[in-house]
Amino acid sequence: MQDRTNSISDQGVVLMVRNWQTADKYAICFTKEHGKVRFIAYGARYVKNTAGRILQPFVSLQLEITAGQKIDRLKSCELLRLPQVYDFKEMAYGAVISEITAVLTEDHQPQPEIYDLLEQAFPLLKKHNPRLVTAAYILQLLALTGFAPQIESCVVCGRQPEADEDCCFSPLQGGLVCRECAAGGEEPFSAGTRRLLTQLQQLDFQSPQKFSVRGAHLMELERLLCRFLLFQTDKPLKSLDYLNRLDIC
Repeated sequence: MQDRTNSISDQGVVLMVRNWQTADKYAICFTKEHGKVRFIAYGARYVKNTAGRILQPFVSLQLEITAGQKIDRLKSCELLRLPQVYDFKEMAYGAVISEITAVLTEDHQPQPEIYDLLEQAFPLLKKHNPRLVTAAYILQLLALTGFAPQIESCVVCGRQPEADEDCCFSPLQGGLVCRECAAGGEEPFSAGTRRLLTQLQQLDFQSPQKFSVRGAHLMELERLLCRFLLFQTDKPLKSLDYLNRLDIC
């Protein structure tokens, strides 16, 4: 168990910020060496407070945080690099990445590979289709947190499907179900969608390769991921619901 009596200095990506009390901000960041941290930035809403101005979602910061008995306190922060300017759609998908990371990770559990993935994913929202970037991030995050669905073989009988074989997907059972084992309540899981899922699982965020994507396969994959995440987290994600209501998926 980590010593929570000392201050920490670390690099972090801001996942979430909201107003707190009269003049403060509450934030969740994912740091390189300390995992997910939550803290209060006292006085951050005052106009002259520098930390308050730069404490915004998706930015990368050098953080100084003082551990508290109930919640940590931001001592200081500075930008590691100039923040990106996102359009409305990019911000909506960035919110999905942030919320899913906050939900699937534990406080103060170092996972530097997740930090690296966040650092790579947010800039890609501006360079590539944010739907694909977000789907790839979710799939890779699921693998890093131990929640990845089983897609190599049927979760019931263990048989590996043929490359061009359409199957089913069961959020309840955690992955692929072949047609012979399907009980009738599963979701369609086509061979094309399975190939897309594998491509996104293996996507190199530092040098993403080009590949063609059929809209029907992407929509099917997004639907499966939404239902799988709902089962894993036992609650709807606000950011995904927001995307659906805006109809910008």
